[in-house]
Amino acid sequence: MENEKKGVIQISDEVISVIAAAAALEVEGAAKLVSSNNGIFGKKSTGKTKGIEIDIIEGVVYVNVGIMVLYNCKIRDVALKVQDNIKNAIETMTGLEVGTVNVTVADIDFRRTPEEKAE
Repeated sequence: MENEKKGVIQISDEVISVIAAAAALEVEGAAKLVSSNNGIFGKKSTGKTKGIEIDIIEGVVYVNVGIMVLYNCKIRDVALKVQDNIKNAIETMTGLEVGTVNVTVADIDFRRTPEEKAE
């Protein structure tokens, strides 16, 4: 195959985490990413992708994300949009298949409205 002659392309877990974080925060009502204590992969979130855990098994990406939702938002709707946005962003940007995106709503931000979204 022609691709074998060119070499191997690898995308790091950190890059996938950054994509997932950006996609999650694009959703209206998602205030910020937060670490969840019940991570399904037993990994700690670190660095600029706090709140995102990535596991890749046999070429399929599994994501666990913890979010803070803005007060007065429909929590279920925000979580569903975060799932869809992360899945679409990872698949579009990397070409990898996404198996699951698990969202933990770990907190509510009472101090902000959607117009004053956290950084």
